[in-house]
Amino acid sequence: MKRSRIVLFLFSVIACLAVLCAIFPEAGIFGLRFPQLGEVLSAAEPAKGPSPEELIEQRRQAVLAAQRSEYQSFFREDPARFYLPDDDIRFFDELFAAFDRAETEPMRIVHYGDSQIEEDRITGTIRDRLQERFGGDGPGMMPARQHATPRVGGSSTAGLRRYFNYGDQSYRAGIRQYGPYADFTRLDTVCTFSFYPLSRKEKAPKTFERMTLVAGNVQSTLSVTSKGDKRTVEAGTKPLAFVRFELPDSSTRASMTVAGYADLYGILLDSKTGIRMDNMAMRGSSGAIFTTMDREQLRSFYQEENVRMILLQYGGNSVPYLKTDKQISTYQESIRKQIVLLRELAPKAKIVFVGPSDMSTVINGKRQTYPKLAGIVDSLRLAATESGAAYWDIYGVMGGENSMTQWVSARPALAGSDYVHFTLAGSQKVGEMFCDALLLYYEYYHWRKRNGR
Repeated sequence: MKRSRIVLFLFSVIACLAVLCAIFPEAGIFGLRFPQLGEVLSAAEPAKGPSPEELIEQRRQAVLAAQRSEYQSFFREDPARFYLPDDDIRFFDELFAAFDRAETEPMRIVHYGDSQIEEDRITGTIRDRLQERFGGDGPGMMPARQHATPRVGGSSTAGLRRYFNYGDQSYRAGIRQYGPYADFTRLDTVCTFSFYPLSRKEKAPKTFERMTLVAGNVQSTLSVTSKGDKRTVEAGTKPLAFVRFELPDSSTRASMTVAGYADLYGILLDSKTGIRMDNMAMRGSSGAIFTTMDREQLRSFYQEENVRMILLQYGGNSVPYLKTDKQISTYQESIRKQIVLLRELAPKAKIVFVGPSDMSTVINGKRQTYPKLAGIVDSLRLAATESGAAYWDIYGVMGGENSMTQWVSARPALAGSDYVHFTLAGSQKVGEMFCDALLLYYEYYHWRKRNGR
């Protein structure tokens, strides 16, 4: 048979089948069903829709959107969130990059505050969490006087005169050179400072590998000795002198003997790497002190010690006395000036203002939140964020108005009977909540890096 006839035969068969597809009932006859023409034609068409790769990417984007929504829900709504300047979620990015480099590029955090952070409260919890995550050890700054944190004790052999730039006016020195912690002791003799572990069943002693004396106002050659290793600081050294001693790894004890005439600002007990964190509690302070201190001393310390975060925890001492809008506005402006100054002196540091907690007073025989407290919190939040600092709201974290009574009545008690200060359990809870929030922002920082956001 000729090829032309074969081709004609095949097309004829296809045409007959097409006619059958077109005229055969869709429901079939006697149980027999023939494909419809539309079905045959559609089956021959190439499949339309996303490719497997496109489907995978669509699902990935959906997961990312859900994750991002969960993060951003916290950042917008949760009381434990940080209020950031211009709501810029990138505010902490440079700090978090420093966290990641801390094992090779040690960094320091300074926690200034009022009596709410005395005895390393709140600070100690934050320090432990961050050092566990990013490396580091040691209690940080120890004042050059009789002093103890919950896990490290300190003693001195001479009763040195103490001066500080806050609280009781009788302790003022009549100068601006109070050092980086607004607190110093004046040395005019020979004194040995010793540090040792305190017995705490629930926590191991803090260890350290480096001891650094921070001094200034050196009037005569200063001699500093530790285990036979002697260093000297010449008279007139400004603005600060740093005298460092390397110690055996994981030391829990150390001592130094200092002779001469100088002002001693503190002794740093740190690890060689990781995060270092200092607690500087200022009983009675409103926080409006930094503009009255020597700028070059502050600048020198922040630069020398690679300070990358400054926590300012104030406001509680002012709450009982701020009774008018004008008084609140004046305090707000004062705090704004402190933040602007510190940003200038420590340009690498991120500043976080930690606002006052709920505080109760007796009104008509009943414990209630101070009437102006909510307004003070709002004003401090604006002072911080409009000045380039973040704000963390303990008042909101606690539960807001009249929450202090619940913290006092909790078991174990989270706040004391003065309805102002946290107990050790309460301060630990606050420190944990602060770290939980900060580390969530850190996780989101890495989430954005991984996903190009």
